[in-house]
Amino acid sequence: MTQLVYAGIGSRATPSSVLDSMTVMAAWLARRGWHLHSGGAAGADSAFAAGAPLGTRTLFLPWPGYRGNAGPDCRTLGADRYRRCLAIAADLHPAWHRCSPAARKLHARNAGILAADTDAPVDAVVAWTDGGGVRGGTGMGIRIAHDRGIPVLNLGAMHPRAVCERLEEIRAAASHRIRHA
Repeated sequence: MTQLVYAGIGSRATPSSVLDSMTVMAAWLARRGWHLHSGGAAGADSAFAAGAPLGTRTLFLPWPGYRGNAGPDCRTLGADRYRRCLAIAADLHPAWHRCSPAARKLHARNAGILAADTDAPVDAVVAWTDGGGVRGGTGMGIRIAHDRGIPVLNLGAMHPRAVCERLEEIRAAASHRIRHA
């Protein structure tokens, strides 16, 4: 089975019913061979991580120990990668000059979650924003994904079943490419 990677992101204000769906989806995706990239934040990030067992998730933290996250599944960006991710975020943020140093680290971490600074970005982004809009820190992740041509499946505009069906289509297309490469 081909392992694919998805970014599980979303607002800290994600509704509890959607958080529950994210946890169930993450467990199902792990069983299907998907690997989670997320950021360790409260809300959506934590819900995705709760469903993805150790070994099927990587949490990209803006700094060591962010929100008490620690363990073999936690990573921080090295200096060189942090600089590349910071440049991506600065280029796509509508008001970068107003961001504090901590906010800039959080936005750079979003680029790291998506592996937007490498030749191997995530295969899809599963997110939640109110009404499926592009706003807040999650909006940065969505802007990065759009800029890099990564499919974004937003639970603020799509039913969880439709998201899972689309992820299965992405898996099938990837398997087909590998067989015919």
